[in-house]
Amino acid sequence: MRRIAFLLAISTACGPLLRRPAFTPQPTSALSEVGAPPPPARVEIIPAEPSSTAVWLDGEWIWRRAQWAWLPGRWVNPPAGALFAPWVFERGPDGRLWYAPSAWRAPDGAVVDPPPALATASPETGAVVDSTGTIVITGPTLRDLPRPASSSQ
Repeated sequence: MRRIAFLLAISTACGPLLRRPAFTPQPTSALSEVGAPPPPARVEIIPAEPSSTAVWLDGEWIWRRAQWAWLPGRWVNPPAGALFAPWVFERGPDGRLWYAPSAWRAPDGAVVDPPPALATASPETGAVVDSTGTIVITGPTLRDLPRPASSSQ
């Protein structure tokens, strides 16, 4: 009983869990070859939950104009019936690098327009440093949600 109370106190002290959308994997057809691996994630301050229907999407790197740009995390109301496919980065067995941006997908896999952000995280704006201590040159922090290039992904 004492152990349960201790675990409950720790989980409460760490704050509530963020409500997440229903997830689906990215199809391999969504992958595009990129020229460099993404940098480490940016640290973000998560704003208060704007409504009881909102879900949290973590910030992510987006391959844009041959460099990585940061899209801050955000609260959104999920599109009806859509599932969220988080961004993925893969290194192929031949060393080639592949990336798919996050996307909302209908049950048939078609890309759905992303919902507007209800509240957006405040990312730390300092330099991004990789595991070797090297400063990584990145693109801008995006303020607008990118729209899918094609609904056939």
